[in-house]
Amino acid sequence: MIKAVSVAGMQTEGTPFKKPSVQLAEAVQAISLGNLTWIECVVDNIVEETPKILSNLGINMDPSSLLSGYVSNYEDRGDTLGLMLPFVITGANKTQTSPLLIFIKKDLVVTIHDDYGGKIARLYNYSNTLLRKLPKEPENWADRQTILVARMIDELSETNFSILRLIVERAEQLELDLAGARQIQKDLSLELSDMKTSLLTFLNAVWATYDTVQNLKYGDADMISDQDLILAKFEVILGRLDRQIQMSENIMQVVATGINVIQAEVSNKLAALIVWFTVAGTAILVPNTLATIFGLYPSTEENILWMLPTLGISTVLAAVVTYKYTKRWRVKSFSMKRFRNIKKKLRYD
Repeated sequence: MIKAVSVAGMQTEGTPFKKPSVQLAEAVQAISLGNLTWIECVVDNIVEETPKILSNLGINMDPSSLLSGYVSNYEDRGDTLGLMLPFVITGANKTQTSPLLIFIKKDLVVTIHDDYGGKIARLYNYSNTLLRKLPKEPENWADRQTILVARMIDELSETNFSILRLIVERAEQLELDLAGARQIQKDLSLELSDMKTSLLTFLNAVWATYDTVQNLKYGDADMISDQDLILAKFEVILGRLDRQIQMSENIMQVVATGINVIQAEVSNKLAALIVWFTVAGTAILVPNTLATIFGLYPSTEENILWMLPTLGISTVLAAVVTYKYTKRWRVKSFSMKRFRNIKKKLRYD
């Protein structure tokens, strides 16, 4: 079901207009050759509703070719350019992506997304200000729609970056939990696993966006401007995406260090348990062997006075020797001081 359709664009004299909450048929009538039109659609099912919308708008492109891509996609058909970019969304400690579809024809930009694309919907609210700054000459149609698409992608990348801020806050809380031991190991392990999954999802989305923006900049599509000054806007977006990738990789190192902390603590506990079982087993084994040998004596009752001290001393010596011998294989603790030093180093980098 199509939940909402909104139209914005430029009139013949170059003044912007906006028609929120219209029917799709009314949006089709607003399309005017020679004037930029932006149609913004919110749907509940992108796979089912996108073909209907494109058919009504006269866009001859199969959306399945875009949706078949992994996270993002780029499809150039000459007179039509299709893009799929990922929104990163989070909830209940889990992170996933939702697609934003952008279709570009001469003087027409169509965006289709579900309810998670709220940032693009908010960008539409400022469409009059945005469109007023675009070139108004009919011959500059490629320049103005390229600027509009670049602004959409920039808004999407900033929205996704806010998810990384949430992951950073969780990493800060993780450091406090590890330092103060306010959670049991099982909870921390689950938290680390969720955080690592979120980071990988975010990194996949940013890399996919990076590849699509590169295709826009260097793909030489007919629907995109070939002016270097306009294409430089994509270079700025690529720089921001590159910084997001670096930050994500730094946080991934912090998470990996946290995993090492927990693994070291668990290994220490297992090693200590093995040591004490070994000590106890050896301490019993030696006197048990001696007692068996002493039992072979014909007059055990007469020699009991020196046998009992011998058994006691052998038990103590066996326990001490075994404890000292197994000490070399005990795992050293991964100090929290080292963890904090690594965290500080990554933060300053």
